[in-house]
Amino acid sequence: MTYLQKARARLHGYSLVRDQAGLSTVEYVIILVLIAAIAIGTWKTFGGKVKDGLVKAQTTFDDNVGKAETTK
Repeated sequence: MTYLQKARARLHGYSLVRDQAGLSTVEYVIILVLIAAIAIGTWKTFGGKVKDGLVKAQTTFDDNVGKAETTK
């Protein structure tokens, strides 16, 4: 048996071709990357609007709390 035949026999014992665990890991990584890309795109698109809305809400809240404290 040649060295190449011995190497093939060893690799065949690992059954790398039929192993599905590695495939599912790759699929999970691809899904994770897609989710991250969508999240980053959404944040870049709507992040400024969300920030402006939160600043406006904070300002309104501070104004109303200030008015409530002065009427006591």
